[in-house]
Amino acid sequence: MFDNPLVDVALGLALLYVVLSIAASSAMELISSALALRSKNLRKGVDTLLGKAHSAKVFEHPLVKNMARDGKHPSYIEHGTLATVLVDLLARDEDGKLVVSGEDSATKLLARLDPGTSLQPVLHALASRGGKTVDDLRTELAGWFDEGMARISGWYKRRAHWIIVATAMAVTVAANASTFHTARELWVNQSLRASVAQAAVETAAAEELPTDGESGPSLADFPLGWEGEDFRSWSFMDWLSHVFGWAVTVFAVSLGAPFWFDVLGKVANLRMAGPRRTRAA
Repeated sequence: MFDNPLVDVALGLALLYVVLSIAASSAMELISSALALRSKNLRKGVDTLLGKAHSAKVFEHPLVKNMARDGKHPSYIEHGTLATVLVDLLARDEDGKLVVSGEDSATKLLARLDPGTSLQPVLHALASRGGKTVDDLRTELAGWFDEGMARISGWYKRRAHWIIVATAMAVTVAANASTFHTARELWVNQSLRASVAQAAVETAAAEELPTDGESGPSLADFPLGWEGEDFRSWSFMDWLSHVFGWAVTVFAVSLGAPFWFDVLGKVANLRMAGPRRTRAA
């Protein structure tokens, strides 16, 4: 086994970033759920794709409305379902009677669009690309929705990234998790370094990262916290060191637990800890 203090410190920091990333991600998910960010993002995206008038009808359609609970909007709609719902809405008259079938020409369905609607040029373009019949147009529409959903997902990921950064800042400061302080403590305290490195190796050897404090690593394993700290007596350099140490931690945590779990495995291999265990068949 290749024992080296630098490798052990690197293992400790990677493990710390994994634990903090999980905490920040959990906080982000709680915020996202409480504010219904996914469903609001989806509604905004469908409004953009279809226009608000058609979007409102889509969300009132039974195939979509029944996906959500307590009158809320769903957080995800499969692109094929969206295509089916939109075609179904366009194929029915004011009384809900089906007046256009799947085998009819797509032109018959397009004629039912209100002139000037933002959806009209989209459906005409899809029909000219390969939507000869209504069923063909539904297939083309599903592909277009698939592309649109990828963009909508991108909007959410960008918003979620900034929430992760904010929660990473909160978790980092609350835990007083300065990268500089932690690295220094691991470097000078051999027993602490050895125990944290061993926990890192065991974590890296697992197939999946445990997410609960009882079976996996926790912040209690690290030299963190505000106990014994008197920030009122800190000098300018103390503050500077902590702020930069927190900033490094926040940046690292914003990269996410999967990233650091992968790094953990690679660093653990330097210690010749062996490959990760795989689940028995």
